[in-house]
Amino acid sequence: MRTNKGFTLIELLIVIGIISVLVVVLALAILPWLSKSDENNTKTLLTTVNSTIGAHKGALTLEQFKKDAGQLAMKIDSQDEIAYAQMLLFYTAPSREVWEQSAKYGGTNWNPPVQPETLGEFINKDNASRLPHLVDAWGKPVVFSYDRASKTAYIYSFGPDMEKNTDDDLMMIVGETAVKTRAELKRKQ
Repeated sequence: MRTNKGFTLIELLIVIGIISVLVVVLALAILPWLSKSDENNTKTLLTTVNSTIGAHKGALTLEQFKKDAGQLAMKIDSQDEIAYAQMLLFYTAPSREVWEQSAKYGGTNWNPPVQPETLGEFINKDNASRLPHLVDAWGKPVVFSYDRASKTAYIYSFGPDMEKNTDDDLMMIVGETAVKTRAELKRKQ
């Protein structure tokens, strides 16, 4: 007959083992949901950017962006992907500071198509010597491209794998309403 009250080491190890198994099962159930959340947030961002870029008058080129940026042109990144992400933010949700210093908006009342605060987590301001730029839910630049052959403009994210030009890239044709994967767009062609 045992007189000590309490748990034995074996009993404690069994309980810890059961709790560990439950944590693993819970993690496996939640991880796909978190990934889907990032995908949905990025799709919403692309749709928001598309609605403002689609209404933009004039050509969307880095050359035009540099003219519109005026004195801020020296803060445009030398990497095209980052520069395009800066361009998308400039035309979608410029901050008050960017608005007032740019050649395009300067001298007019600050009235961006989208308030920058609404895109908070998608704005990368890490480099103070450069203009901020749009990033997707995975922290990669949101990119703009124009296919001269098909005369089609795209806004896209590198998608969950965070690699360029793979089937999971999330893409939106400027002026259309649906975000599709690169694989879906390939099948459509």
